[in-house]
Amino acid sequence: MLSTLLPQGITKALSLKQPYAWLIANGYLLVDDRTWGTQYRGPVLIHASKGLYEVYYDYLKLHTDIPLPDKDKLEFGGVVGIANLVLCCRPGELPKGISRQQRAHFGGVHQEYFGFLFEQARPLALLPCRGKLGIFELDVDELLAAPPAAQAELF
Repeated sequence: MLSTLLPQGITKALSLKQPYAWLIANGYLLVDDRTWGTQYRGPVLIHASKGLYEVYYDYLKLHTDIPLPDKDKLEFGGVVGIANLVLCCRPGELPKGISRQQRAHFGGVHQEYFGFLFEQARPLALLPCRGKLGIFELDVDELLAAPPAAQAELF
């Protein structure tokens, strides 16, 4: 079933700390703010790095009704979702109707940053792999053909 939800071959990916990766993959965060922009538009695998932004996680748990999983239930070190990157622009250029909660964490948004607007996000079962900085490429077919993590050490 996982392979039917994934594109085939080389696919773009973006690595994020948790809970950002979970929030985007599950459609709660529509815009990720970055210091850099991109011309790329299209499907993007959402990769959860091994880091957790604990202050933001704790803030969301205390001040929102977002059903975030417990910290020990969040997944790290692999692809956790897919979304379409449809726009990259400065904060003031985003479409109307996107709330602050859908686009920024509690610290606000710097006007020089770029907002990556995602649509049609959906979570996926964890597909372990290394992340990289920026938008990078992953070979989905190669990842799916790899032995499960528990068996990889045997080969």
